[in-house]
Amino acid sequence: MSQDWKIRIQPAELKPYEFKATLLLRSKGDATALEVSYLYGDGDLAVFLEDLGAGAPEIWGLLEKLHGRQTAEMMVEVTDEAMEVLARHAPRAQA
Repeated sequence: MSQDWKIRIQPAELKPYEFKATLLLRSKGDATALEVSYLYGDGDLAVFLEDLGAGAPEIWGLLEKLHGRQTAEMMVEVTDEAMEVLARHAPRAQA
């Protein structure tokens, strides 16, 4: 089973990263941020999006939009396997 998710790419405020990718769940018109990943650059971002199920044409389109402005978004059909990978890499809660 898979679901459609929105991914928002923005400049990272955390160095040395270039991008911040936010995985958003849309529910009743609202978007809830579920996961934030920090990425080093275009190649890192492309691999991340591909792992989530995005195709090459969509990834190139997002990169073109992103370099023309600060923020870009795309819809991705994230598989259960990809969600498991995200869950394993999720930051642990601090006590």
